[in-house]
Amino acid sequence: MILSGEKEMIEKIKSFFIKNQVLIKSLLTITLFFGNSLFAYIPISIFDINSHTASMKTKGYLEIYDYIILLIILYLLYRDDIKKYLKDLMKNFGKIIDTGFSYWTIGLIIMMISNFLIVKFFPGAKPNNEIELQKIIKTIPIISFVSISILGPIIEEFTFRKTFYDLIKNKDVFVIVSGIVFGTLHVLFSYTSYWDFLYVIPYSALGICLAMMYKKTDNLFTSIIMHIFHNSILTIISIASLGL
Repeated sequence: MILSGEKEMIEKIKSFFIKNQVLIKSLLTITLFFGNSLFAYIPISIFDINSHTASMKTKGYLEIYDYIILLIILYLLYRDDIKKYLKDLMKNFGKIIDTGFSYWTIGLIIMMISNFLIVKFFPGAKPNNEIELQKIIKTIPIISFVSISILGPIIEEFTFRKTFYDLIKNKDVFVIVSGIVFGTLHVLFSYTSYWDFLYVIPYSALGICLAMMYKKTDNLFTSIIMHIFHNSILTIISIASLGL
């Protein structure tokens, strides 16, 4: 039997979660993004895998496992939004894709120009994130394609676009903040010198353009599709150049 005091407390808790569900979803998504590798402890424990000596292929499968679990959670959190985005995508597919390609082209041009200038005038700067990805692609090309080109972009769009879009009321501020955070985190965990942070510029350019296409269409699938397209092209080029 629930006492009146307990019932009142339950109602207050329920009211708090309803009132702050956007904030809670966003913070949970960001937390899971940075802690998603913890999901791998389940198969690691079950199959007695040594994460330190495991092969690159095994690590690749563990990463895909992490991503799939996170995607399931994201679907449960945002299933209503996802259904809305899909319905809008089917209805306005041409307009959404046109908008996405327009901003992606702008982002790609800025990335190419800024990369060229960094290489030419700051040879000490290294795109370590790209270098590490190239090593992984060379070792496990198919697994890398699934992870880098498909699953990764979807998760990043929910993390860097959806959460920021929901949290920041001023959508112009959202575009800048989302893009810069996206760009910075692509360098932050792999830099070896401060010159490497120059590569925040090209990454942020892409991030800002992904945020712009989301802002313009109010549909997260715009940036998801273009992010997958962008990463797929680069991964395929990498695989082809390696002769794999």
